[in-house]
Amino acid sequence: MDISGDLSGIRASQIQELKNLSEINTERSELIHEEILAELMRLTELWNREIAVYITRPGTLIAASVGRHATVALPPIKGRSQGKHLRCIHTHPNGEFRLSPLDLSALASLELESMASIGVRDGNFTGLQIAYRSGESDPFIVNLDSDHWKTFDYRDSLSNVSQGLSLTITKTASGKERAFLIALEDSDQGSNEDLTELRELARSAGVDVVGQLAQLRRYGQSRSYLGSGKLEELSHRLQETEANVVICDDELSTTQLRTLETETGVKVLDRTGLILDIFAQRAQSREGKLQVELAQLKHLLPYLTGQGQALSRLGGGVGSRGPGETKLELDRRRMRDRINQLEKELKLVLQHREVQRRQRTKSGLPTIALVGYTNAGKTTFMKAAMEQAGSQSDIPIGENKLFATLDPIVRSIRVNSSLEVLLSDTVGFIRKLPTQLLRAFLATLEEVQQADVLLHIVDASHPQAFQHAETVHEVLTQLKSNDKPTITLLNKVDLVMDEVDLNILAQQLPHPIQLSLKRGDSLKPVWKLMSSLVT
Repeated sequence: MDISGDLSGIRASQIQELKNLSEINTERSELIHEEILAELMRLTELWNREIAVYITRPGTLIAASVGRHATVALPPIKGRSQGKHLRCIHTHPNGEFRLSPLDLSALASLELESMASIGVRDGNFTGLQIAYRSGESDPFIVNLDSDHWKTFDYRDSLSNVSQGLSLTITKTASGKERAFLIALEDSDQGSNEDLTELRELARSAGVDVVGQLAQLRRYGQSRSYLGSGKLEELSHRLQETEANVVICDDELSTTQLRTLETETGVKVLDRTGLILDIFAQRAQSREGKLQVELAQLKHLLPYLTGQGQALSRLGGGVGSRGPGETKLELDRRRMRDRINQLEKELKLVLQHREVQRRQRTKSGLPTIALVGYTNAGKTTFMKAAMEQAGSQSDIPIGENKLFATLDPIVRSIRVNSSLEVLLSDTVGFIRKLPTQLLRAFLATLEEVQQADVLLHIVDASHPQAFQHAETVHEVLTQLKSNDKPTITLLNKVDLVMDEVDLNILAQQLPHPIQLSLKRGDSLKPVWKLMSSLVT
């Protein structure tokens, strides 16, 4: 068995002990033989270094590499196709067992069968995380604690992945991922409004939020996002809450992301990444999946900088040239090629949508586009409109989650004897909407640009209702659709606690109509006003 990496200061007898592990065969149902794992943990503790090994699908340990305390250069793979049948398992001497984004990048770029990380503290097992390549853009990821990893069937898990069972959010064997939220706030009023929305986003992504931390923006740092004191507090809070991911309310730079991951030892996700993850879960149509993948790739591309630990995780050592850097450039090129391919496919989608739109235009029916902040009640309105018009509704009730509806829906509805309209439901808007997401979903949002009238649905019961309405107006301005005739539907008025606040809100928005879709209020006032705008 070949052993590579940084072997300085290690006795020859100890290196031989590592080599001897190749004589132990791992069963096909096992990720790694228990005896091999025990020896890897012992040597990891003894050397205080990461160790990486390759195991073939039949269970033979064929290569190992020794790194430093926080990184290890992966053993070279002799044949490109061979990686598809190799699992890479590496140890973390700091006790952190979760895979980093760089580990996941190596999984894809080296085309490995799977990538696993094992946490080691005081020579003991702290946890294990496995990621598999799947047919989807995101890997299949499983976390295992000491009670589950021995009974875990690796062969069955591979079979599940090959059948297309993939996850976009990491889940543990015992439950959901545990997230800790951080934000920089402009006001010192302590309202935590930004974190409240971020918590809802995390819930919509299927994550358990176990804590949160806010700091005034003027005290933040350009390199680490949070100031040094808050960063230290965050590290302590992560240990107390056993959180395994940090979610940030802003879009992070490459340096900020890397610094936060280095300082905390856990995965870090920014607001854009979280929203894209939700979109990836919601996308059902081919068009939606193409749009999400394009936005994800454009978001990830800047993070392939080739600095720090990136090269070691991609196959070369820190500061090295050649294999690591070449692999990185190959990864970048593949990503750019995929982006170009997706843009071409979406161009065809645009052309197809244009054909559909022309056919609808020939019908002479006015087009009404539903717009609004996410979870305001657009899909509920669509369903209520169809039912009250006597049409059989095939619209499922939207979940009480952000971005419950992603793919656009267009339906013809006869609202009275003299008026029939085309009603389109589009994706909801949100504060700090990622630019690349807006661009990727241009095909969908053209339904808004081509509409005759906009029906802006506002959750009147939300404390930030007016701010949400302003956000929608800002997005419409970006789409050059802010001057279209607009009706404002103040929804959920049955939940409004202060009638005065509701009246003030109504005075600030165009053509306001107050009702409660959940209560089943009639939509006749909406259609009456609609008729005056389209005829």
